[in-house]
Amino acid sequence: MAESLLGSSNDAKTSQEKQDRKELETRARAAAREIAEAGQTFDYIFSVWQKRHNGDAQLGKALLFSLGCQSVSNSRGMHVAATGEGGYGKSDGIKKMGKLIYPDFWKNGGFTPQTLYYSGGDMPDGVIVGLEDVVWGSDLGATIKRITTDFQEGGLRVSTVEMKGVEVRTAKRIAFWASCVDSQADEQIRDRFIMHNVKSDMERSKVIISHMQALDEGDQKPEEDEFETLVCQFLTYDLKQKLFNVKIPFAKRIRLEGDPRAYGMFADMIRSSAVFRYLKREEDESGRLIATLEDFENARSLYVEIGGHDRDKYTDSELKVLIAIIVNGGVATQEEMQEEAELSPGRVSDILNGRGKEGHGLLHKCKDIIVEDGRPKKYRLRAGFNPTCTVSIELAEPT
Repeated sequence: MAESLLGSSNDAKTSQEKQDRKELETRARAAAREIAEAGQTFDYIFSVWQKRHNGDAQLGKALLFSLGCQSVSNSRGMHVAATGEGGYGKSDGIKKMGKLIYPDFWKNGGFTPQTLYYSGGDMPDGVIVGLEDVVWGSDLGATIKRITTDFQEGGLRVSTVEMKGVEVRTAKRIAFWASCVDSQADEQIRDRFIMHNVKSDMERSKVIISHMQALDEGDQKPEEDEFETLVCQFLTYDLKQKLFNVKIPFAKRIRLEGDPRAYGMFADMIRSSAVFRYLKREEDESGRLIATLEDFENARSLYVEIGGHDRDKYTDSELKVLIAIIVNGGVATQEEMQEEAELSPGRVSDILNGRGKEGHGLLHKCKDIIVEDGRPKKYRLRAGFNPTCTVSIELAEPT
């Protein structure tokens, strides 16, 4: 009798839970519709993410701009790499944003080059792939390079099956959100990745601990958390059903210091901004979505915050090594760098030479370092070298 009553009670509880869940989803869909119609999709998702990952605003915005580019048919794709010391939030920021993506379009961790090509229906077009501790010189790094090159079509690979060549393609418009210790990718990878260096000083540590304590005290109720998650997932699902060709009618007025690839990245930021607000944007006679000056300002804000998009932009750890050489008179041994930068021998070696069998460290990235053979080796910077970059981007008056 007890078992019968217990079973009945559980059945009733399950039925009520299903009903509650259905009502929660209905409310979340209605809220998502209102947010999208108001053009607030980007702002809402970002605000929810900031509740769960304190700080690193540039990282959160970069992840969302990357997401928006997946709904743009004339985008070359935008990807994100968070670099920095372990324990300061680079992986957490990516994972927390990943949970706000509709589940079908978020795949995190455990990938090999083969799984990116052979996952079939598990990897739909517009999927976002989360990667931890990427070594860009590995086979996986080489595969990512090929896939990002063919963003719109999907990466192509020819395999041999039963003595016959078979072509397989990855999903279209894959976005990679990666964490890695250093920005040691080659130029081709860095051209399409926004690099965000997570701070790892004592002040940042205090902020992270304070945020963790607030979460532990339960400042937000679980049902509120679940509601916000569902709203974000429905908003991202809506975007995944769209594919816009975005027109930038003021493109010739943009004045940007940088190479053509830097301009390409900035233009994709503008397109992404427009997509997030597609219900507030007009279309031309060809059905193209028309970006506005608001989209320019949204893109410009992030572009300036991240210090521009430059293939030679340096991370904090790389800057420590470069500054150590400068402080030492423009030339230094590895031991002198270690002492000045307060880094271990292994860490300085990784920064200089890269990790993996084909590492792309600072010696590959910075053409102004001259290695002088000897015992010990010396590393010299060319006269006039400046490790910082100045960002300038303006919109000229219409003619």
